[in-house]
Amino acid sequence: MSTLLLTLLVALAVNLLLGALAFWRGAVSRSGYIGGVVIGTTILACAGWPGWAFLVGFFVLGSAATRIGYARKAQAGLAQEDRGRRGSKHALANCSTAVGLSVAVVVWPAQGPLFLLGIAAAFATALSDTLGSEVGQLYGRTPFLPTTFRRVEPGTEGAISVEGTLAGVAGSLLMGAIGWGFGVYGYAGLILVAVGAFVGTLVESYVGAIWGQDARIGNETMNFMNTVVGAAVAMGLAVWLA
Repeated sequence: MSTLLLTLLVALAVNLLLGALAFWRGAVSRSGYIGGVVIGTTILACAGWPGWAFLVGFFVLGSAATRIGYARKAQAGLAQEDRGRRGSKHALANCSTAVGLSVAVVVWPAQGPLFLLGIAAAFATALSDTLGSEVGQLYGRTPFLPTTFRRVEPGTEGAISVEGTLAGVAGSLLMGAIGWGFGVYGYAGLILVAVGAFVGTLVESYVGAIWGQDARIGNETMNFMNTVVGAAVAMGLAVWLA
């Protein structure tokens, strides 16, 4: 059996088991299970255990944040649909950037560490956005629009809060710490991941505040966009500072 085939089989088996557990726990829908297996297998096979650890970290922490205070958020009309279960559209929106960078690790192995930094930043951005929204909706005292600083109601498209922003920064640092723990990068890389995530979520908030009511720009499009920005900022800074 070739090494490539063995790697793919191991990656598939690991993600089938993890996906089944997530489905059994009600964290993902059927489409989310299928999409998650495909995404997880690709990332693990191409980017190895560090890349996969970023995915798992985002999924576990993001799902936990979604479920915190779910009844209260549902009563206010702010909770994620389908009892917080994540479907394939959520997986694609939040993970496509990381999948592309994982494939790049195989295509351009000499730049592997840079692409892994981008994967970390992409998932850190997705987690920062999730924590910012979920925590901000529950505990944000004065949500406001970053474009005008006008106070708005919780759940307003593009709105941010101090509490949500701090939660997002903490989440991005945790995500960055995963890569540091695997030896993917040092302390500087951890900071770059957090900076990329902060910029990515801030850009999404600005876009949401300006064009959030445009039906052509859905939440999934916004989520994909912020991961691209977060990864690009972190990787760009890494190249510039090298």
